[in-house]
Amino acid sequence: MHTRYGLLVSVLLLLSVACTPTAGGATALLPDVPNTTVIDGQSISDFIAKLADGAALTSANPELILLIEKAEGTLACLQQTGAVAARTYTDKTFPLSAGFVAVIDKNAITNLANWQQCLTGRANPSAQAVTLQPCATTYTLKKDNNEFFIAYAATTAEMCQAFCSRLEGCQQ
Repeated sequence: MHTRYGLLVSVLLLLSVACTPTAGGATALLPDVPNTTVIDGQSISDFIAKLADGAALTSANPELILLIEKAEGTLACLQQTGAVAARTYTDKTFPLSAGFVAVIDKNAITNLANWQQCLTGRANPSAQAVTLQPCATTYTLKKDNNEFFIAYAATTAEMCQAFCSRLEGCQQ
């Protein structure tokens, strides 16, 4: 029995020493889109709290709160490492023209040390002419011996064009 524990401790020690967290470059690829406001995302718990039955949902399922908090912490950590980056935008003159861009750094997201670290806790009149035309695109950018999985979606073609014109490797 002691041999199993010794082996387990040795493997964990080896993994923690051999694996070094890798800073990702996902955040650097998010576009700076003029005439837009960047909207800070709300947390999952904030979203649930705003639901009509959100309080009842969490009070009936206290284990759900712990799971949500852990997921939020892990996502925040992955964003801090640069493995994942996401940003929401809205047009300053036509707020219904909005969208989001998400970037995932393959090298950073597949680095086990990053996961180990994160899981262990450490109104314009002319705007009225714009019609809502949802659009979305995904693509892979190969750069610096790495791959970045990039996705964006918006409520108008203009916002999608604005994203694509400022995202590296995007083809319109």
